Amino acid sequence: METHKILFESLDKAEKHFEAGEIRLAQKLVNEVSRSMKSEGKVSNKLRHRFNFMSAQSRYFNDISSFATNPKRNEIIKEIEALIAKPHENPKKQANEIHGLQTKWQLLDQSSKPAGREQWTTFKNLTDKAWEPCAQYYEELKIIKISNAKEREKIIQTLVQYTNDHSDKWPGLIDMSRFLSKSFQSWQNYAPVLDEDFINLKTAYQNAKKPINNAIKEQENKNYKIKDSLIEKVKLINDEDTQTCIQKFKKIKREYQDIGPAGKKNEPILWKKLNEAADRFFEADKALVNEELDVIKSLANDLTNDDCSIHEIKNKITELNKTRKSPEFIKLQKAIKTHENKKIDEINAEKTKIYQDLLNYLETADEIHSVIHNEIFKTLKKPHYLGDKDELLKCTVKLELIAKIDPPTSDKGIKQLLALEMLQNKFSGAKTTNEEIKDLLISFINNLESKKISAGEKKLWKRVSEVINKVSKQLP
Repeated sequence: METHKILFESLDKAEKHFEAGEIRLAQKLVNEVSRSMKSEGKVSNKLRHRFNFMSAQSRYFNDISSFATNPKRNEIIKEIEALIAKPHENPKKQANEIHGLQTKWQLLDQSSKPAGREQWTTFKNLTDKAWEPCAQYYEELKIIKISNAKEREKIIQTLVQYTNDHSDKWPGLIDMSRFLSKSFQSWQNYAPVLDEDFINLKTAYQNAKKPINNAIKEQENKNYKIKDSLIEKVKLINDEDTQTCIQKFKKIKREYQDIGPAGKKNEPILWKKLNEAADRFFEADKALVNEELDVIKSLANDLTNDDCSIHEIKNKITELNKTRKSPEFIKLQKAIKTHENKKIDEINAEKTKIYQDLLNYLETADEIHSVIHNEIFKTLKKPHYLGDKDELLKCTVKLELIAKIDPPTSDKGIKQLLALEMLQNKFSGAKTTNEEIKDLLISFINNLESKKISAGEKKLWKRVSEVINKVSKQLP
């Protein structure tokens, strides 16, 4: 009866492994129970029914594995049939391709249920036939396979030695996982091997890894229990002051993060439980965050509807502390910047229009103008009317050079002279662009003939207007 109890427990463990997706471990336990039942002889109907159910589970997963890998094996068979129908002229290429197909086949056997007898026989017969054109090269490849087998034996010995050296005190979980990963990469590099060596090497490799995998599992289980106990500690925090609760939680969280892994499947579940246990501490903070988000929403509406000045909105967002990294806060900042740029563009457009209409202010009676530079406005009130056409042309071409506008072909000669002069002035650093534009506009106004603008002057001013549009952001 005691034996039956142990067998029931093994089947229960197998069922848990199946549920966790650990198919190989589950199938191994079912096979062990099968052997024990055969040695026992007569067993209870209850045990036999339980075993039959778990055995069916094992066969189901084998069928699923075959369903996934058999089509891939059939593809390999088709590839080798194509190679037989049209072999390579170079025996080495033929052998390398067969070698590659054998490697694919063996890796499928390594990662899933081995091929069925009929499928394997078909593949082996086709492989033997494909080898015929490169019999000379076969011996060389056989040597490679034998060499690969020896290298794999060395890897197995390395695994065994690792267990012997560390079984008294295993290294950290991460170090062991890295060691196994590195060993597996090396193992994959030494494929294929002779068919008669493949199964023995595979079995020895799995057996050599088993103690290390068990040690990893044991450490993961320990870490799981420690992390679970820390989650329970978080649940027990019950101080009246919210900030005290949060500080205690953060301390436990740091302790939690210093613990090693608890298994890939367990980690996200544990992490979620840890944070859910602390959600109640952050409810007050969440309320403040929601209040600030409402403020952001309100400010965004004010900005859209022009119900509030930019200055006021900027002052209000300085009072926000909890939401500065939120998408809503960043979006509002971008909207403010866009709104400011739009206002600047509107101001520049209005200023450009006024400057293009400067000649309409000649001899104006107004005392001041809010947009036009004071010195230019004074000149407009009392122009000198020097009537110097050459000076008007020079002013126009210089302004075009500042705006990087090509003057008409007829003015190319004066352009070259003025470009040299302006370059020399630039190196001397006498004036800023803003000052140059101001002085040239004043000079243009003073060199008009009279308040009544002539056709020639209008033509030049049209060119100046194009410059004003181009340099709108640099107007004085």
